[in-house]
Amino acid sequence: MEWSKVLELILVFWSDGRVKTILGLILLDVVLAVAAAIKAGEFDWRRLGEFYRTMVVPYILGYLAFYGAGFLLDPQWLGGAGYIISEAMMWAPWAALIANLVADVLRSVNALGYTVPPDEPPV
Repeated sequence: MEWSKVLELILVFWSDGRVKTILGLILLDVVLAVAAAIKAGEFDWRRLGEFYRTMVVPYILGYLAFYGAGFLLDPQWLGGAGYIISEAMMWAPWAALIANLVADVLRSVNALGYTVPPDEPPV
């Protein structure tokens, strides 16, 4: 494989809106989880570092693996459904990550004392 293709993949990956969405939700998740830990009196810098090591980095690297495979696969060699397979390799893991991150965000929101959805509609 040519290095120019790898560099192109990396540049395309970091500029993709799906990756930016993942990173935005990770940021939201981290900030809300830190706020919830501070509220509960349980904040620990080591746990924050552990979160990055066990969650953030694997999320990004795992998605990069699927994204790269979808980017590098040549649909013509996958038969009639090649383009669908190539796109599914990028979208299916993205949807799973988003669902997981949204669940984490909602858990932190609830830990902060907000109810999701709210018990009563705003007046």
